[in-house]
Amino acid sequence: MGENVRYSDELFQVGKKGLRARAKDRDKGSTLFLRLDDQERIALIASILDAWLDEVDFNQAMASGALRHAWDSEPYFGGVRIGSYVTSAVETLKDATNFSMEEFIEEWGTSLMSDAEQRALNAMDFPLTVYRGGTGSVHSVASGHSWTLEREVASFYATKWPQRWGIEGEPVILAGKVGEHEAFAFLNDRSEAEILIPYPDEVQDLSPVLPVAGERLSAIAS
Repeated sequence: MGENVRYSDELFQVGKKGLRARAKDRDKGSTLFLRLDDQERIALIASILDAWLDEVDFNQAMASGALRHAWDSEPYFGGVRIGSYVTSAVETLKDATNFSMEEFIEEWGTSLMSDAEQRALNAMDFPLTVYRGGTGSVHSVASGHSWTLEREVASFYATKWPQRWGIEGEPVILAGKVGEHEAFAFLNDRSEAEILIPYPDEVQDLSPVLPVAGERLSAIAS
């Protein structure tokens, strides 16, 4: 735990300038997050968000390394998935009313990406066709910030994912178009071609699509 404490101290200091130093600090943030248990991870992310909201000095490169893992993964308590570490941390903030997911994605979306993901986003041909899957009403599914370039991935989150966790509700899969200025990040380390959209009401030509099946969907669900 001593190494984690040292990294935590570095987290709340201004990081060194330069691409190499930032890359090293980002790796430190990732390492710190991965060494912690679920409760400690939530506390770490909450401390980063509190520092950001309070506009105090902290190492943003280290924070981005921790936040990327926090965005991509979820804690489990008693065998139950309770959402991402980011959303779990928001519930423990000093003043959660100051937190806005829209502002978070605007501020941190670029920092969450790897260099390869940033290059991939820059090379995309806009407008993009994006998909989102879930259960419930069209409005509730459309209001989410995580979309995907892959219809199969959206189908998984509308069908197989709810079944895995005992979530009941009508599956909904939506397709739409999004412009360059609305897509703030491309995250693909889980091969889900995720597009972060801070303001989903700006997704155009929204329409429902049917679930799909196939080898890729089966592989994701296994």
